[in-house]
Amino acid sequence: MATSADPETYLRLIWERPLLLGDDQNNSMQEFPYAMVVSRALVAAGRLDQHQVEAIRDEYMLAMSLRQRFPGHIHIHHMAASQGEGTRLSAQRIVMCHADFTVGDEHRTLERVLFADDTTRFDLSGLVAPAVRGGTSRRMVSGLIMVGGMQPMHPHPQSIAVTDNFGTTATAHPGGASWNDQSWQSTYTSDVPLSADTAWIEIDEIRFALPERSPIPEASVEPIEQIDPMRSMLYKEILGTDRRHGGGDSVDVAISALVATGSLKEDDSLVTEIRRIAAAVASGAPVPNLPEPWSSLMRRFTKSDGPSGSVGIGAAIDSVDGYSIRFDSLTSEPTSFSLSLAVSPGQPLLMHFPGTSLERSAIDWWAQDDRSNTYVLFSGRGSGSSEVAEGEVHSMAPLDPKATVLRLLPTGAHERGVVDVPLRGLGES
Repeated sequence: MATSADPETYLRLIWERPLLLGDDQNNSMQEFPYAMVVSRALVAAGRLDQHQVEAIRDEYMLAMSLRQRFPGHIHIHHMAASQGEGTRLSAQRIVMCHADFTVGDEHRTLERVLFADDTTRFDLSGLVAPAVRGGTSRRMVSGLIMVGGMQPMHPHPQSIAVTDNFGTTATAHPGGASWNDQSWQSTYTSDVPLSADTAWIEIDEIRFALPERSPIPEASVEPIEQIDPMRSMLYKEILGTDRRHGGGDSVDVAISALVATGSLKEDDSLVTEIRRIAAAVASGAPVPNLPEPWSSLMRRFTKSDGPSGSVGIGAAIDSVDGYSIRFDSLTSEPTSFSLSLAVSPGQPLLMHFPGTSLERSAIDWWAQDDRSNTYVLFSGRGSGSSEVAEGEVHSMAPLDPKATVLRLLPTGAHERGVVDVPLRGLGES
């Protein structure tokens, strides 16, 4: 009969691997996620507690730092682990505009307007005319364009004057801008909120008619049924990385740790089930008799018939396990769809740099349509801070072209949000 490995010894041996790789920093960095996976598995199985695995992690991180392996990495770890205080996010109305206009030599586009409780936000982009881009040499200096020996010029205004049809006037300042010598994008935030009921807005005296205000989707929160901790952890390992697009195989690492330490047997039905689900998600190939929600998740994997277009959402959830979530818009393409959103605290959208965090994202991004299809979305690159982060989550399958409602289900450990988004007109935009 095989002897089970001591859990702490097993984990320490996993942590030894980065040290044994010597100066091969790239391979050493690749070993970190494996240690995190094993730590999560042993905690879920009740073989070690959270404080034990954190102490072991910090011990080895200190050893690597003292060997000058990754100077400053412990500081990065603490930055990654910080959750921040968070704030309540809000949305009263969102308008997807895509309105083109010209200012001087620039072609500009008003892409989106978000009316929140305490501010109004404008997503703008600009393209400098070819005649202006050519001729004079330009270079970037701290985000400013230097023209010859002249003073630096900003590629877009420092602020804009905005007005609504109720007479409210505000100044909106740019933030989160990106640009080069040809184009720029920026989100402007007003110092005074405009009315969400306005029929038009003016930006620097250029008027934009807005479509009739649509009802904001209702948002609610409901408890979820708790499942076995090991099953829950293994499900999250399947969801923790977009396995169809090059993600690491953390599921096998977790199963190996659980089997080696006697927490599971190799022929356990849970091991068989998890491996079948993980293989199906990774390959996208239909697998019969998968449990829900995995069976309905797989139904759309091989399709490429999704509608093209975007719809505004503008719904906000005060708290899902302590995270406030604002859904801004949905963009659909033939092979996938994405959600533009904000989260506070921002950790669920900042997990593309895992650091040495022991936790997977606190929120899993599930969705269901009214044709019995299930979808799961993965975080892309988020930006912001531990207080508020904004970004996108992307599906692994396209929307059903016959679906009329998409139910968004951001799911935490104890509860999930529910937001029903009408899809009418999606394929027409």
